[in-house]
Amino acid sequence: MHVQASFDLATSERLKKENGLLLRIYRAAFAKDPTSQATESARSNLIALRHTVRQVYGERAAVDVTDALGFISIAACSAE
Repeated sequence: MHVQASFDLATSERLKKENGLLLRIYRAAFAKDPTSQATESARSNLIALRHTVRQVYGERAAVDVTDALGFISIAACSAE
């Protein structure tokens, strides 16, 4: 049985802040070299955060956290 953890405003803000930090790291790495290992690692960290949030708090929370900073559209463009 999967039990979702409580997702309150404080948790949402903390996760958005963490996602923002990871997104800035990704953008900086991408600007230097889109095909570098650093860029791939930074992108993987963003994806890992989203998956973890989804597992712990549910899909709605994951979308809330990542959509706030536009991660989904960035990840989709990077995957192409």
